[in-house]
Amino acid sequence: MSGIYESELDYLVQYGETSSVYFTILWDAAETVAGDGSSVSDVQKAAIRLVGGMLDRGIRVGDVSPREGEEVIPWDLSREEILRRIEREMRMYDDPADYINICWFSTH
Repeated sequence: MSGIYESELDYLVQYGETSSVYFTILWDAAETVAGDGSSVSDVQKAAIRLVGGMLDRGIRVGDVSPREGEEVIPWDLSREEILRRIEREMRMYDDPADYINICWFSTH
């Protein structure tokens, strides 16, 4: 299972180095990590694990920037605060497609 996790994490980090990663891409990776037939709760846990790994590798989490040349406005929060905020906000939506409203990821 960790091989799948590492592969998905590598993909997300590489993606984030070239472009902003929106939540749907993260969710797809989390579904792969959690495995076929996993509950939404299990996929959410996989997503949080992936976000933690992304943060550890220099990916920033924040809101989409309206400014030219700036893709993401980073949240001014600690690693743990970011993970708790994302966990809390995922619980606010019934449909994982709406998670795109939570945050974006980027190195830029």
